Amino acid sequence: MIKVSVVVPCYNAAKYLDKCIEQLLHQTIGINDLEIILVDDASTDRGETKSLIQRYEQHFPETIIAVFLEKNVRQGGARNAGVSYARGEYIAFCDADDWLLEETLEHVYHVAKEYDADIVSFARRYTNMRDTSVILEKGDGSKMFRLETVEERKAFLLNMQEEDHSSQNKLFRASLIRDNQIAFAEEMCMEEASFTIPARLYARRSFHLDEKLYICYLSPGSTMRDKNWESKKWDNLQVWMNVIEESRARGMFLEYQQELEYLFFTQGVGWSLVFIFQRGGILTKEEWKIFAGITKKVVPAIRENPYMKNESHPLNRAWGDLLLTVLDMEFTDENADLANDAVGKCVQAF
Repeated sequence: MIKVSVVVPCYNAAKYLDKCIEQLLHQTIGINDLEIILVDDASTDRGETKSLIQRYEQHFPETIIAVFLEKNVRQGGARNAGVSYARGEYIAFCDADDWLLEETLEHVYHVAKEYDADIVSFARRYTNMRDTSVILEKGDGSKMFRLETVEERKAFLLNMQEEDHSSQNKLFRASLIRDNQIAFAEEMCMEEASFTIPARLYARRSFHLDEKLYICYLSPGSTMRDKNWESKKWDNLQVWMNVIEESRARGMFLEYQQELEYLFFTQGVGWSLVFIFQRGGILTKEEWKIFAGITKKVVPAIRENPYMKNESHPLNRAWGDLLLTVLDMEFTDENADLANDAVGKCVQAF
């Protein structure tokens, strides 16, 4: 059996993709234990990305699988397509403008087998340079999460110290994904939580490896830094609404209601505003009304949530209190201006 399948969503990625693929081809786990699934998400760069993928597939037909989508479904949809082709025991994801250290897959697969882990997460290093060599950095914060009780899983859901909602810095057992029909939200950005929250709800063991094995390139043209942000500004909120609805459909919401509602408010509501205001955006009176209405509908009792009431971090506490105050406003033109000013100032202080 192939040990690891790596899914790489590619959209107009010809400028960056070489480094990503070359680092995968030189993984110390061995090319015979690896497959690389390159998914062209209906690129519009006059065939440059498609040609590059085809060239690699021709040179490495036993290792590289090329998938060409007719419709752009964003990174989530491209990853879903790649997963459907994956034959590996474990699945990893890498963005086309990022790369893995050569020892990444060997290290994380070894940990997965040693600890029988459904998920192995690992640290990232950020860079704005592509032509420099990166040496592995190790910390002393590696940690095992045994998820045998409801209380252990609740703590794991909320853990943002060793964990986060990204999919790229993780190795997933393929059967965890398939047996539980876990998939990314499609045609939206900031889709990660739609995949990683269900994975956390089903995983039995997760190991955090404190090694910086994923290199995240701060590309000026990436989704998160795209100048055309306006059309995507509600995607994060929609993704988190989907997370809540899916947890209901899976019969898991009531067991983890307080944790999921806290995450919806902090990661869905709070971070949606951070993304908008960090990019110089504001909300109209009508948008504030809709935003507040959705929040009150999805998490009507958020003020009584124990995680909100017992928040100990001063900045998080102040931000939460501000959000609650703003969302309880009656949104006249004047109050919308006050809300924009207050939220904008707070976001700039982050």
